[in-house]
Amino acid sequence: MDKSLFSIYKLPFFISVTLAIIMLALGGVGQPIQMASVIVAAFLGMFVLDFEYVLNAYFLDTQSDFSKTLVGFVKHSDWNNALKYIYFHKDETKENSLNSALFQMVLAFMSIFVVYATTSIFAKALILTVFAQSIYVLLEYYFKDRTDDWFWTLKVKPSKQGVHTYTFVLLLILSYCLYIF
Repeated sequence: MDKSLFSIYKLPFFISVTLAIIMLALGGVGQPIQMASVIVAAFLGMFVLDFEYVLNAYFLDTQSDFSKTLVGFVKHSDWNNALKYIYFHKDETKENSLNSALFQMVLAFMSIFVVYATTSIFAKALILTVFAQSIYVLLEYYFKDRTDDWFWTLKVKPSKQGVHTYTFVLLLILSYCLYIF
């Protein structure tokens, strides 16, 4: 685990920063508190999908070595090593609920609903950042040739062309949400 935390989260960080800038520019956010809430939500959105591993360690898979080690890091508030440990050992867990196509579909509909329905800038920025991060994680799975792990809830796994179409639709939904932001 010799990589720095920034090198691990470099792309998610740039995705969050880019989205924060886009939301600040498009959202007509003028008050400093609203600007700060967009920035904080974009930063927190980077880590939401990784929080699933902590939930699994505490509630679902408490007896595995992965869970015991992760619980030890969390118990001692060693967040830096906990995040590094998750990064280097996340392939050991299968059938993740937050890192899956099912959650991503729900997230897409929630993104549209939250952007339309709520006036909370923080909620809008958080849901859109998590949605964008989930698209990034999908692409990670795709380039590692692990799309079956992403689509584990579906009976029939999509082909490469199906994954391309699915990703394109997700990017259209994200663009539409940013448009109505």
